[in-house]
Amino acid sequence: MGHQEAALLAIEEATELYRQLAADQPAAFNPDLADSLNNLSNRLSNLGHQGEALRAIEEAIELRRQLAADQPAAFNPDLASSLNNLSLCLSKLGCQEEALLAIEEAIELLRQLADVRPAVFNTLLVKSLKILSNCLSSLSHLEEASVATEEAIQLSQGSTAEHSTMLRSK
Repeated sequence: MGHQEAALLAIEEATELYRQLAADQPAAFNPDLADSLNNLSNRLSNLGHQGEALRAIEEAIELRRQLAADQPAAFNPDLASSLNNLSLCLSKLGCQEEALLAIEEAIELLRQLADVRPAVFNTLLVKSLKILSNCLSSLSHLEEASVATEEAIQLSQGSTAEHSTMLRSK
């Protein structure tokens, strides 16, 4: 609704509350804190505060790495999503090499997840491949960017066909 500053204040408040809760009960509230930090990073980035957005997404990733180390099946999807956001944030800051590393890590996780549950994770994998293609293009790796784009198109077409087939079978 266009209330960007109000939304930022709300997510900052939520993040601070989760930070306090996680200090007392990390096992219970670190996932929520990581979610809030991820959302905070997105909001800050949308408002042009790239440095602050980077700090928030890096903290979210640190928490999500810890969570995924203990429960990869539960937290690798969130880690991959945050790595996507990190890549986009780094790219906006002109840190293309670092952005490339982040998106490559996200894609590695998403390929593993999509191998097991393609209907759930192929959409996020397609999004990540598009980010990869943009990163590679910005680094003048045009042939590799084209390969990533082609894979995204093929996966996207496959996902659309699978979805149509599932709807027809119901």
